[in-house]
Amino acid sequence: MKAASKEVQNLKKTTTCGVFVDGTWQRRGHMSLNGCVSVISIDTGKILDLEVMTQYCKMCEMNIKCDHECSNYKGSSGNMESVGAFRIFERSVMKRELQYTEYYGDGDSKAFLKVKDMYGEDTVTKLECIGHVQKRVGSRLRKFKKKPKDSVEKVN
Repeated sequence: MKAASKEVQNLKKTTTCGVFVDGTWQRRGHMSLNGCVSVISIDTGKILDLEVMTQYCKMCEMNIKCDHECSNYKGSSGNMESVGAFRIFERSVMKRELQYTEYYGDGDSKAFLKVKDMYGEDTVTKLECIGHVQKRVGSRLRKFKKKPKDSVEKVN
């Protein structure tokens, strides 16, 4: 990931870049104990950073004494993406020597609100990925089409 960040710096001749931020969980439905957030360069398509989060450790539960890092997240599974994005943006300058100034998201997360002022007031700009916008609009139109005609309000 360090090499990917150097590639972005060399390609753009600057330390600012746009990134796509997305999170995923071990299980669907925001009930998972494990999740991760990735930051992918818009310019190269390579992963610049990754934050793996867990609320559970099997070794600790079995009382196995060893030196390891575990249970690095406390809170709801739905908030994991926001916290992970914040951690990644927070260390971006120190670890990757980059500022992620353009945030491309899927529109289903509050992560942008956590990172928008990371490098100063309103230094991170939110941009929507057109594929995700099309998906959301399409889903809503299909749902609207299924509604009975008498339940739809008429606009004057």
